[in-house]
Amino acid sequence: MKKILLTAGALLAWTSCAVAGAGGQSVVSIPAEDYKAILERLDTLQKRVDQMEKAESPSAKATSAAMPSKLAKDVETIYDTLDKVETKTLKDRISLGAELRTRADFFKVKNNANLSPGSLVEEHNDNHWSNRFRLNLDSEIQKNLLFTGRVTAYKNFNNNASNIYANDSNAAHIPGDTGLKLDRAYVDWIPEGMPIPLALTFGRHPSSEGPPSELKENRLRQSTYPSLLFDGESDGVVATVGLERYLGWKNSGIRFAWGKTYQDTNTSVAYMDTYGGAVDDSNVFAAFFETEIPGVRDSLLVLSALRANDLTANNYYLGNSAATSANNIGNMDLYGIHVQANNVADSGFDIFLSTGLNKTHPSGTIGYDTNGSIATLEGTAGLMNNDGTTSHTGWAVHTGLRYNIPYKPWNNPKVGFEYNHGSDYWFNFTWGSAELYNKLATRGDAYDFYYIQPFNDNLFGRLGYTHIDYNYSNSGLHIGDFGESTAELDNLYFLLDVRF
Repeated sequence: MKKILLTAGALLAWTSCAVAGAGGQSVVSIPAEDYKAILERLDTLQKRVDQMEKAESPSAKATSAAMPSKLAKDVETIYDTLDKVETKTLKDRISLGAELRTRADFFKVKNNANLSPGSLVEEHNDNHWSNRFRLNLDSEIQKNLLFTGRVTAYKNFNNNASNIYANDSNAAHIPGDTGLKLDRAYVDWIPEGMPIPLALTFGRHPSSEGPPSELKENRLRQSTYPSLLFDGESDGVVATVGLERYLGWKNSGIRFAWGKTYQDTNTSVAYMDTYGGAVDDSNVFAAFFETEIPGVRDSLLVLSALRANDLTANNYYLGNSAATSANNIGNMDLYGIHVQANNVADSGFDIFLSTGLNKTHPSGTIGYDTNGSIATLEGTAGLMNNDGTTSHTGWAVHTGLRYNIPYKPWNNPKVGFEYNHGSDYWFNFTWGSAELYNKLATRGDAYDFYYIQPFNDNLFGRLGYTHIDYNYSNSGLHIGDFGESTAELDNLYFLLDVRF
């Protein structure tokens, strides 16, 4: 028992040293009165052990036989106290939150199976269930250094099918296995002493579920970028310059972003990129100006411009499961305007309008399959063309509204409607969409209705229906030009979402 108490005392002494160590920075913070009380209690227990060892009478020996159990409980209590202090210190440094969503979809889709031309194939799924778990983390490391992270496990019920379209840009937004995926992990650094308001963000960006997705998701804004242009997971660096002091417009600023959509890295062998090194990395350069609209409370205006260089074509997308080669097929420009206002004139209505324009710059390269022959699927496949050289321009519009019903007995439910249209050559980077069908990539018309029912501050349900008419083929793909389509999709779903 004496050894146990001495060990506890040594641990406390070590903790005291640790507080003073680490370069003079505090690692563990214990209130002085708590620390003093623990030491006094240990001293009292030590004296009781000394008295027991000196006792020689039979009565003293009988009493001492009952003492170790009580002393052990007292020491255990002290350790529990230390554990609570350490846990509280950790929570003070890192804030934790969690989300769990269970969703059921009932859909019918009519399309060209496996991208094959010919008659449409109709598919039904009258109960497609999924679970999505998220663990959110954030920490104020220093006043000018902030960390934010999120890991996700997203899976279908009893999932046992592979998905060749899953990749690094959507690993946490497409159902997969039970493993945790890194959704976002980034640091915001605000350098001191700069002549202009400047912030640098690096890591895995908050680039998914951007405005106006927060209306349908019943939460605060989650991303920098409007979801019509970009919705997925990305790695890179962003520099933000605050402009409010210069323009006088609230929350105004400009962001310059760089990231990669593809990196040709072969690090599993000593000779690295000598295998497959003919494919260049795909880099994305972008600029975003945003501000609250002058005179319009709780509003947002975002102007976007993006250039994606050296986009790749992999024949997996062309229905060839054996293909592994990739080629750089060209560059693409993407521009957008997003306007949004919440609770317009205190009416309870939230409204938005988002537009996008894209233009291709083909490299003259087309896709090849594994044996070196030109990949064919209604012709060869280049950057949204069948010859490798033809340039195209596409456009899209996304608009909608949400009404907040002022009925407190039902916790102020919400009802919303969204519509989006994409032209025959519309393309955006929304592979990580939270929707099962990448609605905003549609080349055609999409109609989306939903009702949100809050049950309390942490739990809400959503019932929705989506109908999509695909006027042109291969929505969401930048490879090939496969003409018109009569494909359709209908989806009725409900979900429960808890956040705590």
